[in-house]
Amino acid sequence: MKNIRKAGLSVAGLAAISATVAVAAPFAAADTTVNGLTVSGSGYTVGKTYTITIVTGSPSVSANVFDTTGSNTVSVGTATPATGTATTAAINWTPASAGTHHITVTFNGAGQSTTVGPVDITVSAAAENSGLDTGSAAGLLQSLGITGSSANARVS
Repeated sequence: MKNIRKAGLSVAGLAAISATVAVAAPFAAADTTVNGLTVSGSGYTVGKTYTITIVTGSPSVSANVFDTTGSNTVSVGTATPATGTATTAAINWTPASAGTHHITVTFNGAGQSTTVGPVDITVSAAAENSGLDTGSAAGLLQSLGITGSSANARVS
């Protein structure tokens, strides 16, 4: 009878931990879009790569993409639609600093010189690696001090 009670407590304990993890998990946000300029992802972090997609409206129009933080503006690069009839272009962006980034695009070609944006993206500093795998149940158990074979032990 004692073994059944221990198993019941273990299952109840794991259920409580799972519920806590589910409640504490961050909510995913949708891509950020303004006037045909989309920055993929959510929870933007320094050093991670995101895709910027631009609706050019024409296969002969390219898009120069810029990232402004504070008074510093840097070129991300030029996005060009794929050969053929594509009217969208994409480019990868990897933020190098935390803070608010204003992503803007200047269209070139087909008689255009139009600026679109900004899409304002808040970028967080990269998390320090504490050596814990916090993205899994094993990482949660490790952070609670339950490690090694005891975390995988069976109750009989």
